[in-house]
Amino acid sequence: MSPKIPNESYVLSCSWFSSFFLGEGKRILVQHHNYGLIVKTVALVDHHGFIWVKGENSQSMPVEQLGPISANQVIGRVLSVFSHT
Repeated sequence: MSPKIPNESYVLSCSWFSSFFLGEGKRILVQHHNYGLIVKTVALVDHHGFIWVKGENSQSMPVEQLGPISANQVIGRVLSVFSHT
């Protein structure tokens, strides 16, 4: 998610907070079945309860390539980012 989250940064997330206020524009920590542990922004929560995520970098994968995320793949909601530098 560079430049919003620079390389080698620390991300503080909270798992109990992730099920509340999970809506468009919120950053979440996701265990993706193809891409591992990633931080993405919620683009949409559809009427089936699936979460569609996007990156904030022009070189990020498109929403359609990442596919829908189920609620059990959400590790937590990102609360803060601490830069290494």
